[in-house]
Amino acid sequence: MIRSEGLETARDAVPEGLPSGGIKGVPPEPAVRERIRVAARDAAARVRKGQPPTRLTLMRLAASVLGRLGLNGRYLGFAMVAVDNAFWRDQFAGVQFSHRLLLLPHCLRDPQRCAGIYEASRMICRGCGACLIGELQQEAETLGYRILIAEGTPAVVQTVLTDGADAILGVACLDSLDQAFDRISELGIPHANVPLLRDGCRDTVAEPEVIRSWMRLSSVRVAEQTRSYVPLLRAARGLFASGPLETLLEGHVPAEDLAVSGGGGPAGSAGAIAINWLTRGGKRFRPFVTLASYAALAHGEKVFRSGVDAEGALPLAVKRVAVAMEALHKASLVHDDIQDDDNFRYGSETLHRSHGMPVAMNVGDYLIGLGYHLVGASKEGLGSECVADILKALSDAHLRLCRGQGTELAWRDGDRRRLRPADVQRVYALKTAPAFEVSMYAGVRMARAFAHGGCLCGVGRRAEQMRLFSRYVGAAYQVLNDLKDWDLHGHDKVIAGQDLLSGRPTILLAFALAAGDEDSNAELLAIPAGEMPEQDKLEQMRRLYRQRGVFDTARSLVSRYRKRAEEAADDVEPPALRELMHFIVDMVL
Repeated sequence: MIRSEGLETARDAVPEGLPSGGIKGVPPEPAVRERIRVAARDAAARVRKGQPPTRLTLMRLAASVLGRLGLNGRYLGFAMVAVDNAFWRDQFAGVQFSHRLLLLPHCLRDPQRCAGIYEASRMICRGCGACLIGELQQEAETLGYRILIAEGTPAVVQTVLTDGADAILGVACLDSLDQAFDRISELGIPHANVPLLRDGCRDTVAEPEVIRSWMRLSSVRVAEQTRSYVPLLRAARGLFASGPLETLLEGHVPAEDLAVSGGGGPAGSAGAIAINWLTRGGKRFRPFVTLASYAALAHGEKVFRSGVDAEGALPLAVKRVAVAMEALHKASLVHDDIQDDDNFRYGSETLHRSHGMPVAMNVGDYLIGLGYHLVGASKEGLGSECVADILKALSDAHLRLCRGQGTELAWRDGDRRRLRPADVQRVYALKTAPAFEVSMYAGVRMARAFAHGGCLCGVGRRAEQMRLFSRYVGAAYQVLNDLKDWDLHGHDKVIAGQDLLSGRPTILLAFALAAGDEDSNAELLAIPAGEMPEQDKLEQMRRLYRQRGVFDTARSLVSRYRKRAEEAADDVEPPALRELMHFIVDMVL
């Protein structure tokens, strides 16, 4: 599926004749690089500003730039960055220096002389003068920039969403820019990138004057803004900061439970532990979906712009229901961790490990009660019919989740030889899809309540569309989660393969069983219970999974689900809600 943006249509195709040696060469001559940048401005001027340009749009326009200049196709990646920079130039220039982030790569440092220190996922420059990093940092700080010396998109996104950076100036190799493009583009945050002239993660070379020219670029804020979800993503995260959360919960939970900073409360009360757990970790994706679905119908596309006052566009009742969605989600995680006997969540011990099983179960139950209570308490703002509809949708979602989890537990404790991919996919749809669906439904239903005094015009049809969409997204999300369990760099993982060691039936195991015979499957199922060290078990299972093409089959399934979710979103009106659903696909998958 290709969305229409600027010159892009469904008939567009990737340019033909790309060089076999790759497209990430950087022209060695400064004059050639400048010619590409000048031509890129003309190309970018032909793209409408409403939506960020897609990768395909940039590829087509960059190919036309190189064609006009008679340059080698191996510079296509460099030209794509130039077109993207030209698209965002005016919006980047309109952001105050104090609201910009300068992202620099570690590899610009001199490893022999560098006095910098590493802290979490970033490097702290000590200004020793041994490399370009210190010079650029000093100049940027003088202007008011925030500085991040780090590798990888997660650190950048975290800074944007939590520290309030409204524009990014990135310096990186073309490989890193390629990896970061989709996430930065889908967020819709103004940005400019300066590719390194020579990469390789060591002895790299940058263009200091080009970096400085972008760093100092400034103009008045332009009226035409590209779609951005950053304000609402920040609003969703901001709900769970201690001050705003206490305001939303005041009068609905005992005052002593709101001492969230320590997470203890009197005698470590379940309420205090629960509220503290609510403030910790997580992407706040479900509350974002609720807030954004409401905003899409209540305010239309104008609310999805950089610099919009998202907080002011959201009634108190809508915020409270969004918190309820997260409370119910966090409750399901507590119970899920107990049932799977997981050791870690958000990089720390799970609640049943740190506080014991009885306390963790009670905390999960408390969060369920809190979620339902917050929806019920919003009756004054939403009306009784709206609250009743949301509560019914929540209870239906709750029951489906429990059915899915119950089936999974029965398989785990039963004969896993009969585990089939189709059965696992049905369980995944039950376990994960309802949370996406009800989060979106609540936002849509509240928008109708505020706009039409409770009129249900269009809600019924959208409910069916959201159910289909959520089924595909939820199932794909769960398959991706299974794949990530084998990623050594997973956020919650200390070692890979925890689902296998805990005996949880996954789509990967089902695919492996479907590809084997009775004898080989018996061997496969015996591995987790064997006497060998855990790492040996994991290596044996990884080898068998690869031999049977399990990882490739799972990735292919994610792609098919993604396509179906996008097709389901294509039929949704209005456009703001349709685009939001496409963003959800991008963000989740």
